[in-house]
Amino acid sequence: MKQECPLLFVWLTWLVLPVLALILGISHSWLTGGFVLMVGILAQIAYIHWFPIISPWIGYGTVQDIPPEETQSTHEKLTVTFYTANVCPFCPIVRERLNELKKTMAFELVEVDVTFRPQLLLRKGIKSVPVVEVGGRFLVGNATSSQLAAFLRECK
Repeated sequence: MKQECPLLFVWLTWLVLPVLALILGISHSWLTGGFVLMVGILAQIAYIHWFPIISPWIGYGTVQDIPPEETQSTHEKLTVTFYTANVCPFCPIVRERLNELKKTMAFELVEVDVTFRPQLLLRKGIKSVPVVEVGGRFLVGNATSSQLAAFLRECK
């Protein structure tokens, strides 16, 4: 499976859970609906937190990092735009890798949450997150530090 989160799944997560809680609240009790909503939110948090451990078991393979061989700073200051969604388990992994690379490659990192603004990516023809954009070039999906560093070197 590709190591990326389709925006459709992000939106469905935000739509299905509240609708389910609302239906259960109306049909059973508001306490039941609230309980389902809280359990769903906690389950999403746990999923993202434990994702690096469970990813091989659910078909995504490992998300283990591969460090770059070289991370020299570029002479020109790059602006790296990182598009993310808050229920994507790959986004925190890529964010952490970009922040580590930023220390040695000296680029400006701009993070854009597209959870409720999907049109930002859809206009560019991108349908999943995480996305790293530099100068109109895109790297979509989970990427190792080595892949990120190579991408940034190519874009300078």
